[in-house]
Amino acid sequence: MKLLHAITFLLVTGAAAALHAESDATVPLPTPLEAAGYSRISTSAEMSTFIHALAGRHPALARTESIGDSVQGRPIEVIRLTAPRAEDAAPRLRVMVIGTQHGAAEPAGGEALLALARELLSGDLRPLLEDLDVILLPNANPDGRDLKRRSNANGININTDFVLLSQPETRLLKQAVSYYAPDAVLDSHESAVLKRETLAKDGYLTDFDAQFEISNNPAVPVTLRNYALNTFLPAITGRVSAGGLPAHRYIGEIVSIKQPITNGGLTLRNFRNTAGMSGALSMLVETKLDSRADTFPTYRNIAVRVERQLLCIRSFLTLAHERRAEIRARTTAARAVLHSEPLTLFAGFEVNRDNPKALISMRRLDTRKLEKLEFRDHRQQVNADEVAYPAMLAVIRHQDIIRPILERHNVNYSSAPHPTGTEVITVRIKGHSNIVERAELLAETRRWVDIEPGGLFIDLAQPNGRKAVLLLDPRSTSSIFRYPEFASLVVPEEEFFIYHAFRNIMLSQP
Repeated sequence: MKLLHAITFLLVTGAAAALHAESDATVPLPTPLEAAGYSRISTSAEMSTFIHALAGRHPALARTESIGDSVQGRPIEVIRLTAPRAEDAAPRLRVMVIGTQHGAAEPAGGEALLALARELLSGDLRPLLEDLDVILLPNANPDGRDLKRRSNANGININTDFVLLSQPETRLLKQAVSYYAPDAVLDSHESAVLKRETLAKDGYLTDFDAQFEISNNPAVPVTLRNYALNTFLPAITGRVSAGGLPAHRYIGEIVSIKQPITNGGLTLRNFRNTAGMSGALSMLVETKLDSRADTFPTYRNIAVRVERQLLCIRSFLTLAHERRAEIRARTTAARAVLHSEPLTLFAGFEVNRDNPKALISMRRLDTRKLEKLEFRDHRQQVNADEVAYPAMLAVIRHQDIIRPILERHNVNYSSAPHPTGTEVITVRIKGHSNIVERAELLAETRRWVDIEPGGLFIDLAQPNGRKAVLLLDPRSTSSIFRYPEFASLVVPEEEFFIYHAFRNIMLSQP
């Protein structure tokens, strides 16, 4: 379908279709964006109404579910799509796609997911439901969408809140991954080419059409990381590029022509890495968000932006469908070693010594001409501080501070009812208060200790055990102790108050 013809057709027919769709089930249900003639983005209420109406038309294939409410009480909903099948059929691949974490600032992914749901139920993608369970969450930040902002109602960027889980939206998304247990996850974003407060002051715009990134935290099981990086990533970027939209591996946000370039963030702060820690093939897609300073046939070029998102998400779904057997094999293998494979705590980027410079196409702000600019290439990932997977963690102080973090992450713990002896590894760490630098290990000792009553034991043979180690070890790039509100608990030269314990101990639940 030619994009300009499609846009013209939808602009003319969208409003008329909206008038008749409710009374004629044979007419495709227009998305709220189509019904509005692409003159504005959809409201959260309109998106909710649409997925409920769509599920109502296809009750055998679809149902909606609320996973909870936003800060301001708006529902966060999924539409689940699957086709009936024989009980003895092979297990389906379960795929989850998330849209609109960044609210009104990056709305095209959520709009595309509404159209995608329709295509899965009554369009050319319908055959995929014979082999896939599809969970679509179009509006992860409904307050941000309706308040016309990037953050949630509390002013927090929810996509970087998956360590602290300070917001209801991030807690709900994390719980959704645990509840639905997807085999493959795609997190949908847009990136503004015009960055007024940063890159524009250098006189440039970025010029990326579509970028994909894997869950690149080194604690994600190696079999899954290698498959994502070496097999699935080249396949998805190749497929999208063949569809007419140039795609490549993610290049981190460029805010200055003097900065080094990297790939995507390495910590559990980001949703794709948190989802990858569940043993899912988890990826991010980011498409171009055109400059608001330009003029387009539709509101901020929203029709074209949705087409970009649709191409990327459709490509992800069709590729996952084609490779469903190998994806299931990788996720099954990854989940089998979540509680045994050693953990790499630190990850960072450094200069690529083989290719220290990279040429990146940038567009001049004044003339809009493309230029190749040279950047320092820091896309060499550095991993360090590997530790054996411990049986337990023991928390001997600051329990009142640690408990809420454990509870937000659904990490189970037990309280020592009496002095309890166990063999542990203790460490001394140089204090730090940022989320970038590597923590310096000053000393490590293996010894026997007595844990006093009230100490916490965390059995790591639980679904979120692997994440618990990353959150509570100050050497981890994803540690809570890299945030100012917790950093002061790490006292230089003193024995750290959370131990890696060697044996399981039967204790009472708190």
